[in-house]
Amino acid sequence: MEARDIKIDAKQLKEERQVNLQERLKFIDFWVGYIKTHSDREWSMQQNIIIDSQL
Repeated sequence: MEARDIKIDAKQLKEERQVNLQERLKFIDFWVGYIKTHSDREWSMQQNIIIDSQL
């Protein structure tokens, strides 16, 4: 397959970018809510679990 063989639908790409943007904004709203409702200590302990599981 060569680059000239790839077909790109600009309208579909624009729609997918819009959906992606909306999903990202929803996640930001979710994360802001999480930060407001959970203590730094709780968040830190959760992050520690994730980090330790990667080691």
